Amino acid sequence: MEIGVLVGALTTIPLTMLQEQGARSQVLNTMDWAVWGIFALEFLCFVSIPPRVQIGRYSTAARLAVVLLSFPLMPNLLGLVRLARLARLLRLARLTSVTACALPTIKAILGRRGLLYTAAITTLVTLVGGACVSILEPQTVKGGYGEGIWWAIVTVSTVGYGDIAPSTLWGRVIAVLLTFAGIGLMSALAASVTSYFVQQNGSAEFQDLTARLDRIERLLDQMTRPGTAAHPDP
Repeated sequence: MEIGVLVGALTTIPLTMLQEQGARSQVLNTMDWAVWGIFALEFLCFVSIPPRVQIGRYSTAARLAVVLLSFPLMPNLLGLVRLARLARLLRLARLTSVTACALPTIKAILGRRGLLYTAAITTLVTLVGGACVSILEPQTVKGGYGEGIWWAIVTVSTVGYGDIAPSTLWGRVIAVLLTFAGIGLMSALAASVTSYFVQQNGSAEFQDLTARLDRIERLLDQMTRPGTAAHPDP
């Protein structure tokens, strides 16, 4: 289910932003139900397997939260009880929950490939961070989700043009998290490049050592043969 959960988490981001902007269509409704179905199916699969297999993965409560917060009819239910203002908070919680859902999934898929793993997490955090700031501060990110993504990319790259600057506490918290994510990506990239050149030098030295050992083995073999004098190779 890892691939399905990851696709569902990534699809949730544009769906949530389109819903925040008031977009309504049958296609969006179908996609919303399909994403919720992925999370619901993954939750049922998780609770049906033995607990020992669940070690190291995010908890049952987190999975249940994802299923509840992603339920497509939730905003309408809030509107029926005159809590429509909570829809924005619900969408923020939904984005946060799917991020928590996707991080272990990315680790399961790319955990052994350090640079790809870091890049995938940074991309996810960038998309979610831009979406959250667009919801939290629509007056700051005047261009909508696109401008939010632009701000998130600039922040992750630690360039910081300053054309968009969060003014709320949670907006600035997101900016700090994006900055640290960008620093982590740059560090992983530098480590990967360094590791490549170290491996290249190590490989050449290993080949030279292997050739020397082969030569020693041939000399020892000649010396151990009866009536054969050892003649070093030129």
